[in-house]
Amino acid sequence: MEVVDPRKIRLIPGQSIEAIFSTETDHKTEVGIFVRTLSDPIPPNGDLGIQERAGVVKFDDLFLVLTMLRIQRPEEELFDVWWNYHASHGVEHFRRMSEQERLAIHFCGEGGREFSLNRENTFRGFFKSLPGLMRKTRHWTDIEFDRAVRGFCAESYPKENLWEMIQMKPEIPVREGPVTIDDYSGYIPDELRPYYTYVPGQGHQIRVIPSMLEAEAMAEEPEKYLLPAPVKTVLRCGVRWVKGYPVAPIPFIPGHGLAVPPDDAEL
Repeated sequence: MEVVDPRKIRLIPGQSIEAIFSTETDHKTEVGIFVRTLSDPIPPNGDLGIQERAGVVKFDDLFLVLTMLRIQRPEEELFDVWWNYHASHGVEHFRRMSEQERLAIHFCGEGGREFSLNRENTFRGFFKSLPGLMRKTRHWTDIEFDRAVRGFCAESYPKENLWEMIQMKPEIPVREGPVTIDDYSGYIPDELRPYYTYVPGQGHQIRVIPSMLEAEAMAEEPEKYLLPAPVKTVLRCGVRWVKGYPVAPIPFIPGHGLAVPPDDAEL
């Protein structure tokens, strides 16, 4: 296991990486994120307005795990960090991220790290959800992973597109009392009615298989891959029927379900 010295990290402006480092207080090792902003970072007592998002991208037959930071001060910048489960250190890094309650973000300058922020690890639940999915994938090489990341980024950049792609749904107020399909005021096609469900806090939903998991679902038990999405989203995106199951082109984020527009929720 390689442990980096934060004081000696050298990054180019705009670069971001993840690495295991040793803490200065108790010398324990943990995973941290290292970034170098394009402008000079402000002192650690300043408000950087940091936001986080995470998601999984399927490119060819590889699953690319992505975490992103948006730092709003002094100038807004986006940083993307790609995690390779099948790297020599991958499983260990994923495990640590699923267990760490805190996450250090190290801000680097030309001479190495300038300061660090220790924050709540909001990615913890996301990484807890990943091993079950990742263990089902084939073992790809580091070169294949790097090529896939470059290929996907070439199709999806600028980074603002990535940020919007992995947007997570905000909390929606919970409705009390049982709700059935008869309570839905809109139209649901007859063939989709057996897949209707009501999810407290999310509203009227249709269970579909996300297209990025179609191959896995059809090779195993499709029923286990059915995930709820708002009726509006499903009807707008459309479905394909594979072996009698609805498959929809809706992005999937492990640990958070399907990535759908918040405005599509109908309570």
